[in-house]
Amino acid sequence: MNEFFAFFEQNKLDGGMVVFLMFFSLGIALFQTIILSGLYNLKFPSWLFFVLCPLFIGLSFLVDSKYALMVFFFLFASVFILGIVGMFYSGIRSSKSEKAEREKFNAKHNIQKTPLGKKLLGLLMMLGVIGGFFWLLYIEKLQFLFFIIPGLIFIKIIFFPSNKSKFLKLQAVLPISKMNAIAMGLVEVEGDLEEIEPIISPYFSKPCIGYYYTIEEEGPADDDGKRSYRTIFTELKTGNFKIKDETGSVTVNGEGLEFYFDRVDRQEGGKKRYSETYLKQDDYMLLIGYADSDNGNVILRKGESNGIFGVAIPQSISFRNKYQPLLISFLTTLFFITLILIYIILN
Repeated sequence: MNEFFAFFEQNKLDGGMVVFLMFFSLGIALFQTIILSGLYNLKFPSWLFFVLCPLFIGLSFLVDSKYALMVFFFLFASVFILGIVGMFYSGIRSSKSEKAEREKFNAKHNIQKTPLGKKLLGLLMMLGVIGGFFWLLYIEKLQFLFFIIPGLIFIKIIFFPSNKSKFLKLQAVLPISKMNAIAMGLVEVEGDLEEIEPIISPYFSKPCIGYYYTIEEEGPADDDGKRSYRTIFTELKTGNFKIKDETGSVTVNGEGLEFYFDRVDRQEGGKKRYSETYLKQDDYMLLIGYADSDNGNVILRKGESNGIFGVAIPQSISFRNKYQPLLISFLTTLFFITLILIYIILN
């Protein structure tokens, strides 16, 4: 443990680095606020930690420059400690009445229980994270968290992208095909939608091509009286339809189609909020799917089990394609600058 404190003794900071740490601590304050209000259900002014975190670092520097890095380190570690303890506390706090209500809700919407194997896997992952944290604490190498956490985030983005990320990446490289010249395989098309088999949405009973239905549960109010919601149920369903451009139309088998756009068409709620997003007649959409032959006719459908099959609004995609490279360049530069600064601090 003496080596642990000796590390801070040897790494005294100057004023410029302390200002940087005070700014960086605002991110820590954000996580502390979310954890304490969400997991612990505590009531406090929303600005409290955004003032306290930079203040603690600044005051510790005025007392002795060696304390500034130590205070920053413990503030950073507090996010993990509070989060881990909070997960247990939040679980214990759940009442039997809430469990009974959840079971009734699940039965109504035919929501299956989480398989035991999946629960055990989640438990093992959580124990692994806790064990790794205490192992680093035991060998007095907690500073490695500054590298491990950004590294894990980087690996997740690069090697385990979401379906939406895959969709957007494909959209950037696939050419737009005309309906009368679609080749078999993965294709990208744009056009107006036409109903073939309208389906009825579950809550508002809206006839549509497809719907995305969500139920959200109201959370506790914050200091300003505003309430947040968490999603407790989703359902996505699409029937068969056509997509057409000036050259013709193609039939789409809507099973497995995903919506890659943010829009809410109808919403109603109180303690529970019900929202529906529709695919409608004459919606102009961009679609990526697998082109196949059905008795000599082209049909678009979902490909292999993990194939990309989704729709998006072309205008939103165009806006993203215009500004996404600038955003990626900025975030990449910021990521590596942060790693360099952390390396300088630790050495």
